[in-house]
Amino acid sequence: MALNDITVYQTEDGFVVEFGGEGEDSIAVTLRSTPELTSENAVLRAKALLAAAIEPAHGDGARSKDPALLEEELEEGLEDSFPASDPVSVTSSSIPMRDPSAGR
Repeated sequence: MALNDITVYQTEDGFVVEFGGEGEDSIAVTLRSTPELTSENAVLRAKALLAAAIEPAHGDGARSKDPALLEEELEEGLEDSFPASDPVSVTSSSIPMRDPSAGR
């Protein structure tokens, strides 16, 4: 499929990059907003995601990806999972223990 045009739409959550093909065919890539993502670099990011999507499943996988892309994906994953868990809460019970000699 030959690409005739590329259109970038800004959305509430980031950007949509639409690659227009012959006729009415198109491919759209949705990119979540990050501090580094701009309308200028959204096309490059969308192309990188498409390239990763069409890599053979039996390939080297992460080893063949661009190190900068891997770093960006790692940062996004860390941001999405922060905080990893709830902070530890120290509590004490206010229920008094039963006196074993009571009632004798």
